[in-house]
Amino acid sequence: MQAVEGTPCLQFPSLPVPVINTYLGTMEYCCPIIPLPMHDPDPLPIPGVIYPVWKSNLVPAFSQIWKLISQGGRWFASIDTEFPGTIYDYDKGRLHDPLYKYMMMKKNVNDTNIIQLGLTLADLNQNIYTWEFNFSDFDIDREDHKHIKRSIELLKRHGIDFWRNKEDGIPSHEFARMCREVGLLENRLVELTWVGFQISSDLGYFTKILTGQKLPDDFEEYKKAERIYFGDRVCDVKDMMNSFPTLKGGLTKVAEKLGIARVAGKSHQAGSDSLLTYLSFIKLSSM
Repeated sequence: MQAVEGTPCLQFPSLPVPVINTYLGTMEYCCPIIPLPMHDPDPLPIPGVIYPVWKSNLVPAFSQIWKLISQGGRWFASIDTEFPGTIYDYDKGRLHDPLYKYMMMKKNVNDTNIIQLGLTLADLNQNIYTWEFNFSDFDIDREDHKHIKRSIELLKRHGIDFWRNKEDGIPSHEFARMCREVGLLENRLVELTWVGFQISSDLGYFTKILTGQKLPDDFEEYKKAERIYFGDRVCDVKDMMNSFPTLKGGLTKVAEKLGIARVAGKSHQAGSDSLLTYLSFIKLSSM
């Protein structure tokens, strides 16, 4: 196993052969949480607490993730990304066209750099764990790093420290390597259902990070890569809202209508939004 430059290499046991099983199962079946010794250097995170992750604590964070998903069973992974704005506006009259939606998503993802990725993992007992990964890819001082000024100001107001991201943030290739090492992708250790709110951009940035390349022009080529990494169990809360005509608006507004409080963090912070997305998903799934 090769180490990432600048990041210690986690030494995990050999991963089992992936099990092909698209059955999601029911909420009463789960894999029990295995207690860890008190002296463990990277104990399991506290459910409901958002853990900020920087370059300096990337390895401990993924050690926690591995300890959770290595138990097997069925898990949910809710994600959210923060990025420097949508620089190419969508024609709302064409959003019914999947090829058009992909083309616009691809252009925006390829021409901007990710700032944060929030990851919330939850088992079928509703033990919920959240990490907020801060990246160094976007440099606000570089003229060639495209952004929307009002989006940057919004993120600043909600607590994003662009200087710290630049100095202490995670290079995205190191994050990608760690995702592979712990078996988070391709259902290698666990049956994951990926959840998001308007998840296409989130998966787009995630895929761009994992491949280390811009998203392809060919939509089918992209979908193939997406299925390899994330499988077939992908749920979009925005799509689920179509069954509830009174639910309109963005994540915060929808959560309020569902009676769900933001229990930690702020809006437009990836960790908090990934957690709120998951709680909204669970509520909609039960309605």
